Amino acid sequence: MQKILVSCVLFISTTVSCQDIGKDINHNWEVRMTKKDEPGKRFILDITVLDISTRQPVKDAEIFAYHTNYKGDYENNSSGVAKIHGTAWSNEKGAVRFLTIYPRGYNDSPTGEHIHFRTKARGYSGGGTDLSFWDFQQKQLDYKNPIVTKVYLETLEEKNGELFGKAILYMKKN
Repeated sequence: MQKILVSCVLFISTTVSCQDIGKDINHNWEVRMTKKDEPGKRFILDITVLDISTRQPVKDAEIFAYHTNYKGDYENNSSGVAKIHGTAWSNEKGAVRFLTIYPRGYNDSPTGEHIHFRTKARGYSGGGTDLSFWDFQQKQLDYKNPIVTKVYLETLEEKNGELFGKAILYMKKN
């Protein structure tokens, strides 16, 4: 009888500690932001979310991303959200991955490509940050002295007609 009681107590305590009980939330570290037939060049962006002071991974950070389509338009839906958007949660290594297309600058501009991010994590100040491809191309990012309002693109490569990028997003503790 004691073994059964101990098992029940462990089960109950594990269940109670789960966050968002009753909510249907998908906490994937990898998110597809577009349909497979979305026009534009395929782009896979791998981001590592790090604590800006310790440079350690931030687990369970909620990263919402959105950007323009291949013409430079947001195509907002009825609630004002850009058509191309998605939310990923960082894994134990601080990793998130967005499967999308390469954005275009506003109004079909050949420059100004960027991706907007909104961040949240327990114990960290949330907010907005952007990844500017222009800053990366012009080597205008100070990788040694990062700030939380920029996403630091480290690599951007093309393979078999698809683009692949790796970046770091920093967050600051409250």
